[in-house]
Amino acid sequence: MKQFEVKRKQIEYLSKAFEIVLFLAIERKLGLEGSGFFLVPLMLFFLLWTFVGENLPDVLAKLIRIRRAKGQFKSVQNIRWFSLICQIFMGALGTILMLTVGTALGEKVFGCPYSSLMIWILSPLLFLRGMSYLLLGYCQGEGSELPTVVTCILRLIVIYAFGIVLGSTSGEYGEKVSALLKVERYSAMYTGAGWCLAIVMAELVVILFLFFSFLGTRRRRQRGETESMRASVSFQGYVGACSRNMIFRSLIGFMELFPVAIGMMIFYHREGATSPLTYGTYFVGYFAVCLLLYRLLNAVAVPFWSKVGGFYKNDEVRLGRVCFHGGIHLILSLALILCVCVSTMPAQVGALAGFTSPNLVKLVFQGSFWILFSSLGFYFSRMLMRFGKNALAVGMGVLSNILFVMMFTILWTDEKMGLLALMYAGLISSAIYSVLLGAICVQILGGKMNWFKVVLLPLGVAAAVGILQALCVKFLGDHVESLFIVLIVGGVGFVAYYSVLILLRNFSEEELSVIPFGGALLALGKMMGIY
Repeated sequence: MKQFEVKRKQIEYLSKAFEIVLFLAIERKLGLEGSGFFLVPLMLFFLLWTFVGENLPDVLAKLIRIRRAKGQFKSVQNIRWFSLICQIFMGALGTILMLTVGTALGEKVFGCPYSSLMIWILSPLLFLRGMSYLLLGYCQGEGSELPTVVTCILRLIVIYAFGIVLGSTSGEYGEKVSALLKVERYSAMYTGAGWCLAIVMAELVVILFLFFSFLGTRRRRQRGETESMRASVSFQGYVGACSRNMIFRSLIGFMELFPVAIGMMIFYHREGATSPLTYGTYFVGYFAVCLLLYRLLNAVAVPFWSKVGGFYKNDEVRLGRVCFHGGIHLILSLALILCVCVSTMPAQVGALAGFTSPNLVKLVFQGSFWILFSSLGFYFSRMLMRFGKNALAVGMGVLSNILFVMMFTILWTDEKMGLLALMYAGLISSAIYSVLLGAICVQILGGKMNWFKVVLLPLGVAAAVGILQALCVKFLGDHVESLFIVLIVGGVGFVAYYSVLILLRNFSEEELSVIPFGGALLALGKMMGIY
């Protein structure tokens, strides 16, 4: 991966983190039960989207860049036409599946008929987002990364702007229907439908922006593009190349999403009428916060794929191993302090997310370590794919899903567990998944790891900081607002944690030379006489 691709990928993962923030903002309008309704169409959309076109821009841009580098401009034009035909078919197929199978799943499997209207409204998004991702691939293939960055920001802004208007308008209508039929849930259903319509309309705005961006890019690049040879890309060749490059990425994405989806399906089906409120509470108060931090750590992990692959490609094996171990060290240390911050301030973090409850404490205190295991699993799985071990990464994902379903089924038999069954099953399966993938990566890449410095020392320091944070929260809890507690206690704990690690020379000089901002930390350490 080139440097501009790394930056773009980081921005994409950061935008996914902000999507969680957007959802929490929407939850304030929908309420917890309305959020439970809203999550059903979103889950069905993301399940289908992993196969419809989630990885299309990267694959398409790579195919176009290769042909452009060879001067095969007729082949590039053919690739555009072939990709347009394929994406129209995939988008239409995905929309039809969501309208038919998705509606049946929402009503029969989830047992949530109040989500049907939202599923119908959201289903065209599969087609529209496929078109926007197609245009993103065209722009990236022409060497223009700016449209991708702008799109990540523009989509969120437009969704929120449209959603405020459409959500409130449809919500008012829903209140009238609820009053007429004496069923309160219609208000949340129509409010959610307004937000779904806002998401669809925002995608139209994004498509319009990308279309003009692509036209401007093509106008600049067409000058001097001449080719006398015939196009060398056939329709079958394009489909084969896309399939080879996309299938494993799509499967990995699906495997990561499936535990959340299957757990949600089983919970909704068995809990019945109370499930949207209960699951909305679980998602808003616990899982959305963990998912937000997980996405932030995904962005941190991106540069290491490129660096490790580049070192090994240039036969710099030792530097590759140092970079790989440095990535584990950095992600593990970051995830640990984030887990500690969340687990020591569950009520305050929940209040920022829009929910407070005494029942949240037990869920968050233990469940926050899902952030650690899932972030490491993400890092290891992408590293395996970087080294061409796609089937192995998918196989580990399948095994993790089987473990999740088994653990959830076993724990579910205890009536007292409830949502804890979901949390424990996710925690155990993600822990086993990350350990197995980590062992495979270490075996493939080789080298010895200092487990005391990488794992035990950060864990001990994080535990000490966590105790201090818990005492501070107990002292400040009744006197300071939740936002300031999270900022002050979390910020001070974060600084204290890394200060101690640097003072103890937890990171070696070689590791600091390859991790983000490591050079600044190394310079600071040398000024203080630590290194």
